[in-house]
Amino acid sequence: MGTNRIIIVDDEKDLLELLVNRLKRKGYEVDFAENAEDAIPLVKCHFYDIAIYDIRLPKMDGISLLKETKKIQPEIQVIMLTGHGTIETAIEAMKLGAFDYLAKPYNLSELEIAIAKAIENKRLKEKNESMKTIIQQQNSFQIIGENDKFRALLDLTERVSNSDVPVLIEGESGTGKELFAKALHYWSFRAEEPFVAINSGALPEQLLESELFGHVKGAFTGANQDKKGLVEAANGGTLFLDELGEMPFTLQVKLLRFLETGEFRRVGDVRERKVKVRTVAATNRQLEKEVANGNFREDLYYRLHVLKLTIPPLRARMDDLPFLIDFFIKGRKTLSSEAIAALQSYHFPGNVRELHHLLERGILLSNGNTIEESDLLLSNVEKSSQKSLINMYSSLEQLEKDHIYKVLSEMGWNKTKAAEVLGVSVRNLYRKIDQYQLKVPI
Repeated sequence: MGTNRIIIVDDEKDLLELLVNRLKRKGYEVDFAENAEDAIPLVKCHFYDIAIYDIRLPKMDGISLLKETKKIQPEIQVIMLTGHGTIETAIEAMKLGAFDYLAKPYNLSELEIAIAKAIENKRLKEKNESMKTIIQQQNSFQIIGENDKFRALLDLTERVSNSDVPVLIEGESGTGKELFAKALHYWSFRAEEPFVAINSGALPEQLLESELFGHVKGAFTGANQDKKGLVEAANGGTLFLDELGEMPFTLQVKLLRFLETGEFRRVGDVRERKVKVRTVAATNRQLEKEVANGNFREDLYYRLHVLKLTIPPLRARMDDLPFLIDFFIKGRKTLSSEAIAALQSYHFPGNVRELHHLLERGILLSNGNTIEESDLLLSNVEKSSQKSLINMYSSLEQLEKDHIYKVLSEMGWNKTKAAEVLGVSVRNLYRKIDQYQLKVPI
């Protein structure tokens, strides 16, 4: 998790020097000041886990310094020292957010115990914030498939799960890349730590950077308070970067630096922060081509390419179709033989996600307990075999164009809904609409 950083503020020089040297020998990073006025700039410029403040300080006292510190770094754990304060002063400090207090003279080992407790308290607070989400994710996590090549891929995923190196997951939209990212996390020693996902193509560049690395109050219009980024939320666990090929080029530089050092800055902040996370990235693009076209940084590609998992499309493992159908329908209804035959001959450009949507639509539209072929709303083209599709279309581009147009039409040209059905980002969908010059029919 990195070295814990401490700031000490005390106007007794001999005691201050003793504390600084003792804690540095114990492996802590330590900064110090003899008064509150010198301490505040340090708190503004550096990130601290623990602050140790004497209550009696010249000019601004320790209680006022505590208040200012909590405004700048709300998560810091503050230990107050007092040789003159009363119990009421200590209680006031606790109400204002201090973690603990010690009365002078105190034993140095007593202070070290208080520091250790404060660090553990901070760690538990951060962990508890994410535990509810972790439990929900674990309960919803399941990968279905018995195909030999698919099982071999699952076996490889399990074998590399405990590694710290980044993983790149490639595969078409809807193949289940996020499920494999979750497998890398929940099959590893990180299983009880956070799994945090972000879609790199879903937000404009500034918002994406803020979401990823966080921001400080006043960093930009609307930044009314400090915000922790997802890299901090993922500390100790896994950060999943979905649709990595969509990430803006300038932000790729900051991501590369984070991958190499674990260090980052919140937007608008001058303080370096450091976390330890396992990074997993996913893309439905061929990043080698994106590098060749100048859309993706070569150094970032090779930093992520240490381990690569390639998820096969559904059409390459059609022997898994019965297992997937059973899983998605969950005994709610049955499929007629004609409906099963239609699905078996379908090309599934949207892969497993599309199968799920087709079955949900069939359940919704069917009368009685049986889903008929007509309830799936597959067109004659969709029901054709792959061979027929190759004969009927001049290229895969034409097939993609027609499929996007059909989904847009069915969604009433609602781009957000269509992108969800297609399994792509809204930005990517707009790019395809422009590429194929698709227009709403008059």
